[in-house]
Amino acid sequence: MENKGFCAPEGGFTLIEMMVVIVLMTVLLAMALPSFTGLIERYRVEGMANALVASVSQARAEAARRGTTVTIQQRAECRGRDWSCGWDTLVASGSSSETLKRQDPDGRVAIEKNTGGAMSFDAMGYSTGATSFGFRPSDSDSSPNAVAVCLSLGGRVKLVKGGGSC
Repeated sequence: MENKGFCAPEGGFTLIEMMVVIVLMTVLLAMALPSFTGLIERYRVEGMANALVASVSQARAEAARRGTTVTIQQRAECRGRDWSCGWDTLVASGSSSETLKRQDPDGRVAIEKNTGGAMSFDAMGYSTGATSFGFRPSDSDSSPNAVAVCLSLGGRVKLVKGGGSC
């Protein structure tokens, strides 16, 4: 058969259809964005809590390896029970000390220890005292994304998520 001037319709989208799809995608993205903010906040808080757990684990192992006391202390910029400015893991030998690890702070995470002062681990891996740390987003006093890190006298560490306490 012969085509008598009739054209078959071309496949594709019109400009109107494409604009409708773009508007719908924008609306869906705007609705999903607040839930991503909470997710990112939770990962930040848990990341700093896991960094402390790693520091405790390293300090215990290093104390056992060296047969001496290893201390984790807040940085000099922090005061009282605030550990938000980071911490250092130190080994003291005589009048000098060696820094094993420096944990940099994340300004978006507030960290508070239940008691003031440093924590130390002896050659057997035991802690100088049971203690706990509270991690939360720095812009809120209470959050479902808060995490507690609990440290026993034996040096065992437990993470409690969701704003719970030790």
